[in-house]
Amino acid sequence: MNLPEMELPSSIDLLDISYLNYPERLTANCLQGLANRSGAMLFLDYGNYDDPGTRRTNSVQMTEENWFGKYRQVLKRNDLDNLDYYKEEFGFDVRRLPSLDDAIKKYQHHLNGLVLWDPDLIDSVNLALMFAGLKDLLIVHPNQLAHMTALTGLPLVEDLRGRFADRLSLYKWAFETLFTQCNQGQVAHMEPAWGRAEFTDYIVQNRLFTFNLSCYKKGGLRTLGQKLLLLLVAGPLSIRNFLFDTRLDGFVRSLALWLLGSGAPETRLGNRIQRAVEHQPYPTIFGWHTDRDDELAFMLAISANGLRLAPTFLANNYSFHSQLPAKVPFNQHYLTEEQVTLEDKVYLTFTLSDGDQFTLMNTAEVGNFRRPEHGEVPFNWEVQPLLVEVAPALLGYFYRNLMDTDMLVAGPSGAGYVIPPLVPNLPKYMAESARLCDAADIRITTSYTSNPPRRVIRDHARVRGNFLGYIAGYFHLNHTPMTTAGNRPFVSYAWPHVSQIGWNADEVLDGIRKLIEPPGKTPRFIACHLFAYCTTVADVYEFVQTLDPQKIKVVRADEFLLAAQKFMEKENKQ
Repeated sequence: MNLPEMELPSSIDLLDISYLNYPERLTANCLQGLANRSGAMLFLDYGNYDDPGTRRTNSVQMTEENWFGKYRQVLKRNDLDNLDYYKEEFGFDVRRLPSLDDAIKKYQHHLNGLVLWDPDLIDSVNLALMFAGLKDLLIVHPNQLAHMTALTGLPLVEDLRGRFADRLSLYKWAFETLFTQCNQGQVAHMEPAWGRAEFTDYIVQNRLFTFNLSCYKKGGLRTLGQKLLLLLVAGPLSIRNFLFDTRLDGFVRSLALWLLGSGAPETRLGNRIQRAVEHQPYPTIFGWHTDRDDELAFMLAISANGLRLAPTFLANNYSFHSQLPAKVPFNQHYLTEEQVTLEDKVYLTFTLSDGDQFTLMNTAEVGNFRRPEHGEVPFNWEVQPLLVEVAPALLGYFYRNLMDTDMLVAGPSGAGYVIPPLVPNLPKYMAESARLCDAADIRITTSYTSNPPRRVIRDHARVRGNFLGYIAGYFHLNHTPMTTAGNRPFVSYAWPHVSQIGWNADEVLDGIRKLIEPPGKTPRFIACHLFAYCTTVADVYEFVQTLDPQKIKVVRADEFLLAAQKFMEKENKQ
């Protein structure tokens, strides 16, 4: 969201919280969110946050080798590198605060009191975040209360200990009491049991309604509900075309959501909250799934409920990033149709995945951008168009450092992560996505589904905006269609399959080699979606040096799509 423009300070404060425990980090984040409402004031140093004990998501793919290997190489100093960039861009002086206590004393004028969360009910953290944002309160663990009272002299305004029997009663009360007081159009979904304070600063700063409710549990009718949603996404294409052409997809979607909530009060309440989010211009849910769900189950549910996800697990300092304007225009230099000549070669384009994640945008993605191999090979970088409004200066870093070999593309499936066939009003999502993509001069989008139904393709074609086309499929399931959405090319990724996204870089690149080297009819078009945790731009650079340029042409996404469009037009004329 856009907060009112503030006069930028000449200096900012840096607080090291790497040595603090989770309750203390919550306090620091709460303070940061309240202080940064007045401008970019307080920045937190988390140290290295890639402790394997904190990886509670995508655990199958996120092996120790992946997490501490390629991903660790590009993390470097994490968000502190961005602070160095801001110092140069805005002329900030940076002052280190000695301790959390010193930070609290300096920014105490932003505080009206204390809110105490209940360690016996971890979800009370989310309620404390809401109270903190709505009443300007500092979040405190019971063990901190005496110290904080003595330090600040502030009163205890809200004591959450023993007020609720379980998470369901807590969120039901919060929904009925606080929802309308919170920021409309946006909510947050956070799992306090993971013990991560990142992004809570942004939640407090922007007064977001925050909850943590499971969207799916195995067994009975709930399993059937999930299967119906999967049918709309990845079932036999003939069946999906029939359902979408006859407008029965809406009935299937509604039935599936009802089945998911059958006998599951937690899921029913979660669906109520999601559907209550204001739908103008398009509802956004920040965060990630619960400790009791997985990514697929979560995305199926929120997409079907008409929300887009801004993935923010482990995304730190966004209350700070949100306050800085971009000092560079969002412009890319695209090839035109006239500049592209169709050659009898294998066209190969590489796209780095997961740019939709706020966490990647301010850590690993900029880490790849800072590698010496950046600029040596044509490469596509997924970015999150929502940053146009949420963190423009951070997005500006990429435009400031664009090379001729770079192409910024939108992550799945545009401005915010959705599964397009499940979105109840896809044209509305596409229109809002086009608005933000146009603002960022992003004309190419990764669309989540590799072989969508005809109506979904038509919805992509109808969208206004300056789109050149779509590269579809976070991964492909069985085939790689190449078609046009109106006059825009719609080309699916040829790599990887679902089972391959956890492969290491050597396995991935060997698999790509087996795709491109067998002789066959040319031109041929192979789009590769590289899992950001396993493969770096350095790996791609080394791989490209081994290819025969007489047979294989490595290109950016714009040349790839324009050449594919010329090829399809030529084929259609024959």
